[in-house]
Amino acid sequence: MIKRSIGIDFGSSGLRAVQVSRTDGQFRIEKALSTPTRRSSDSMPGILKSLASRHGFDRRAEVAISMPHNTVFFRNLAACSADAEQVHELTESALEHNFPIQPNEIVAQICSHHQLPGGEYFALTAAVARESLHERLNTLAGTRMNPAFVDAVIFAIHSTVTVNHPEITAGKAIIAYVDKRYLALAITQDNNILIVRNIIIDSPSDNDTGLAQKCVAETLSNEAKITWQKVFGCEIEEDTRIYLASGNHAYDGFETLVEENLHCQAITVNPYARVESSPDSNSDASICVAEGLALRALAPEETLGVNFLKDDNADVKPTLDLKKDLTICATLVAAIAVISLVGLFIRLSHLETRYTHIKNEIKEIFQQTLPEEKNIVNPLAQLEQKLQSSQKNHAMFGPSAVGPAEILYAITKSLPSGLNINVDSMLITTNSVRLTGVSRSFEPLYKWQRLLQDAPQFSTADVQDIRREHDGELVHFTILISLTTLE
Repeated sequence: MIKRSIGIDFGSSGLRAVQVSRTDGQFRIEKALSTPTRRSSDSMPGILKSLASRHGFDRRAEVAISMPHNTVFFRNLAACSADAEQVHELTESALEHNFPIQPNEIVAQICSHHQLPGGEYFALTAAVARESLHERLNTLAGTRMNPAFVDAVIFAIHSTVTVNHPEITAGKAIIAYVDKRYLALAITQDNNILIVRNIIIDSPSDNDTGLAQKCVAETLSNEAKITWQKVFGCEIEEDTRIYLASGNHAYDGFETLVEENLHCQAITVNPYARVESSPDSNSDASICVAEGLALRALAPEETLGVNFLKDDNADVKPTLDLKKDLTICATLVAAIAVISLVGLFIRLSHLETRYTHIKNEIKEIFQQTLPEEKNIVNPLAQLEQKLQSSQKNHAMFGPSAVGPAEILYAITKSLPSGLNINVDSMLITTNSVRLTGVSRSFEPLYKWQRLLQDAPQFSTADVQDIRREHDGELVHFTILISLTTLE
């Protein structure tokens, strides 16, 4: 059975992803991607989504990611004994006083334990802030990737070194990983990590590669001597091996400078030394972190490191109980159905009560309006018939054949907008209409008079009291209109 995992390294200058498979104990690099993320157009979520869609990474493979250097803190905490169960029980007080993180934000795990020459037992502990951990996890939000491992960079490098350079499992050794701004340093003995340090490096401009390599080599050598002296109380032996890895191509090939400073054997980590690779994979040596993360997910029992997800209490995923979940869903659906049905009955009852109340009001109004009507069958229809009959009587005996609304409509319709006539006042009576207003000249006024006379609603339209302003062109007028009457 083939098992696969994907390691994703969010480096300072780019993203590196490696897909590793394991068959019968043999590891194989199937896919490798190294892409820069320096430009504003380089979208991290877009690159992560393209791993499967464009580059063929397996969506079902477990995903392991690393935490940034500046968010991981390492401490050697005193332990009572070398017993694994006792060492792995750290008190909250011990964590609170040894890490620069708020107590309720600490996510910590013990990496290893060892005894110093003086007889004291220590537990190497790594810790991150819960907020920093969630920020890193949010990087994968919306990409359909759920990481199974969140580890530190130095442990990923250690896994790559252990698989490709197994001689590190015997004796003492140094592991150094150089990124653009950070140096991760670890001292190992018999495949046990004794101490880890994250060091900020101040390298010159990238334009001067030689000077940058020299400065980093000096910093690495000095820090390695100090760390070795702290752990073993002596100088670094000449036969000590130091394994060098880098996430920045500017530091490729600076092992000679390290050998000159430390006088020991410097070995550049080869991620392909004992791991097969497919023709599709990239032969870039900067994939050491991504490869180590994938190896951690594939063989956690054979590699050293931490998984901060295990101790992230704020992100604990409950165990899936399918039967219980289905029962809860069925109960909720039934409850929603019952509530909806009860709501419909209540609404129906309310509408029926309101309908009865409206019918009583209509009947009461009918009796008040038509007290002489004793036979009530359909109040609304009877009221409508009565109203229509009254309107016919009013129209028959009234003096005018048209009503005010029809008069206003006829006047408005006969006045086109292009005549430049403004009506100031309008008086409508039963037999006539009186209009006053102003016009730009006499011609539009008489044209409108003809239009009014042609309207069937009016019998005559006389223009009276025409006068022009002394200092202007406006013509004031009054029009008397006689309405058409019924014969």
